[in-house]
Amino acid sequence: MPDAILLLAPPEEQEESIAPLRVAAPSLPILPIATRDDLRAALQRHPHARLISVCSPVIVPADILERLDGPAYNLHPGPPEFPGLYPAVFALFEGATTFGVTLHEMTPDVDSGPIVATNSVDMPADIDRAGLEALSWHLARHLLRGMAESLVDLSRPLPRVPRRWRGPARRQPDFEALCRLPPDLDAASFRHRLRAVGEGPDHALRVSLFGRWFRLEPDHPDAPVVKGGRRIG
Repeated sequence: MPDAILLLAPPEEQEESIAPLRVAAPSLPILPIATRDDLRAALQRHPHARLISVCSPVIVPADILERLDGPAYNLHPGPPEFPGLYPAVFALFEGATTFGVTLHEMTPDVDSGPIVATNSVDMPADIDRAGLEALSWHLARHLLRGMAESLVDLSRPLPRVPRRWRGPARRQPDFEALCRLPPDLDAASFRHRLRAVGEGPDHALRVSLFGRWFRLEPDHPDAPVVKGGRRIG
């Protein structure tokens, strides 16, 4: 039976992610980790731990999942309709009217394991990518608080709910394809795509003209980097 929790989350989210678990089980060892190397090292020290991933970009490989005593759980920052990377981006681009987060068992295939809980709301009509990702983090924290007692009960797996994943798991090439604008894009379509993709230090909308690539210059190049409504750079 698991005897500790390994919490895999971005460094800026670890403290808030651990807090509800500590309230539910003050004496339970909970180790925050951020990378795959951290995870392998932590498993050497705690080979019977339960793994919980909270909106982490780290893909846990099959060999680690096989070593665990029971299911590992992932809190995906999107609803079952948008598995994989950048769920907020694709929800906006495809015109979704609701959005949420999904807690599910991990399997070797990304965002495909049995679902144990979801949390969703109507999507505000005027929200953009930055706003939707901030809302996603809010929903994730709310769901984590609601599921904390079940997650720290290491004597049994969490019960599953009758929800199913829908659609393909989006990958990095899918996002990069959205960043490439067709040269005949009209103004309304450009605004729609910019709303979904947003602006960031590591990506930008771009278009190929005359054999050269042109990138969109951000409106505020010196603005701080924000993730999930939290400043990280």
